[in-house]
Amino acid sequence: MNYVNEILQLEHDFTEREIAQKLGIPPSTVHYWLHKRKPTKKSGRRSKTTTEIDESIYNLSSLNPFLPATVIKKQLDIDVSAETIRRRLKQRGLKNRAVATKPFLKPYQRQKRLEFANYYLTWNMDDWETVIFSDEKIFSSVGYGPVRVWRPDGQRFNEKYLHSDKHSSRFTISVWVCIGFINKIHLIARKTLNAEYYVNSILINTLGEIADTSTYIFMHDLSPVHTSKLAQNWLIDNDVNVLWDWPPKGADLNPVENLFGELERRMVNRNPKNDWELWEMVRDTFQEVTSEECYVKKLIESVPRRLKAVADKGGGFSKY
Repeated sequence: MNYVNEILQLEHDFTEREIAQKLGIPPSTVHYWLHKRKPTKKSGRRSKTTTEIDESIYNLSSLNPFLPATVIKKQLDIDVSAETIRRRLKQRGLKNRAVATKPFLKPYQRQKRLEFANYYLTWNMDDWETVIFSDEKIFSSVGYGPVRVWRPDGQRFNEKYLHSDKHSSRFTISVWVCIGFINKIHLIARKTLNAEYYVNSILINTLGEIADTSTYIFMHDLSPVHTSKLAQNWLIDNDVNVLWDWPPKGADLNPVENLFGELERRMVNRNPKNDWELWEMVRDTFQEVTSEECYVKKLIESVPRRLKAVADKGGGFSKY
């Protein structure tokens, strides 16, 4: 592409065909560099909202910064897209962020994470492919994923922008998921998960269906339900191999968390009318994602990298 500068130097004195002949290149190449690659001045299009509407959008968000753009659109009954509303809020200096939490690792938690990472770095992919990773998650009818807030810079821990129960005017469902050696999803048919339900409705109906317990290793975190005597006794009595030394605060080591993020991204524009519709969306999206070739495989293959990242940080949180 050394001829580009020469083309640009000759454009005022010669035609495109003449330039092509001088440089020994096709006329189409000359035309491309003289026209298609030149920056063009874009004419600004007319705003879809008036100043009054822009002010209404900002005021409503200011009253309740946890409102998603889709809800603002509905409450104001304005004929613009949710993306337009997001742009207007950004123009006022607001950025859509996850609600602030204050993650903190106690010394013993950091030590346990480091010990776990260092020990399991010796495992190879054949080992990790036998693991069943599991976790639970609450899915919401609006704004899938963590609660988000429209917040200006420098106001992360301002009380106005911290989450509280008053911002929970939406319905939710809880699901249990496992991936890896098997991929399963289960709707938790009660408001809060307890040990009895966990054993009778989840463990028995998933792990209990696998005849040979020596072929897999089960992973669940340190939730009180998981570590209850009832759950632990069932796992022991049924000869289930378990990653008993799973560390505290180990979400970044669990690839199920990334699966949850993918489900949320794919359902972002959906609008269920009730709990059952929401469950069908979550279930169908789970089946869609896990049926894609290599998706789960790539998540499992990321585990050694997660372990190394935690080890490199002395047990601290990794980017995962």
